Amino acid sequence: MATRMARWMMFLALGTVSLAGCGERHDARPPAPSAAANPAATQCPEPVAAAAAPASPPAATLMAPAPAPAPGVAAGEERREREKARGAAELKVKRLVVAAGVKDREPVEPGTTFRAPETERVYAFVELENRSDVEGEVTVSFVPPDGGAPVGNVTLGVGPSPRWRTWAFTRGARRVGEWTAVVRSETGEELARAPFEVTL
Repeated sequence: MATRMARWMMFLALGTVSLAGCGERHDARPPAPSAAANPAATQCPEPVAAAAAPASPPAATLMAPAPAPAPGVAAGEERREREKARGAAELKVKRLVVAAGVKDREPVEPGTTFRAPETERVYAFVELENRSDVEGEVTVSFVPPDGGAPVGNVTLGVGPSPRWRTWAFTRGARRVGEWTAVVRSETGEELARAPFEVTL
């Protein structure tokens, strides 16, 4: 009897272990916010080097997330130290296009006017040249008509390549008026801007 009970307990334990992590999660906690639910959501599909540049870089070559700054060290100081240690990337924006989409690594339906009811997302497609041999990054933001707080503010990695294409989008550009897509370097320097209008 004791042996049968021990076997039964072992079966339950193994069954519990094998089921852990399987299926969907059902608990009372609200799901973590996702990019799709965020009105300022942006998307940065895998940045790619095209044409003469190497094929899409493996994930291992993309910038690893920066470690958390040490206590008492401001984020800006930590970033400057990181840049100094690795050497700053020499980035130049060759093309900034505002569009209704991106397909095959190229902007789709580029324009300067977008109707809010018909345009779910507004994309900022960026083609850059990185003249250095180190990886860099840029931040894309979408500035609203009244000059209020930008939406998006997405950081995109840029590999060492003469031609690097990447993009971000926002669902938050719904307010009527003239918006501006702005690309900045890691140090906050403005590299490019493109105005666009949202209408009803």
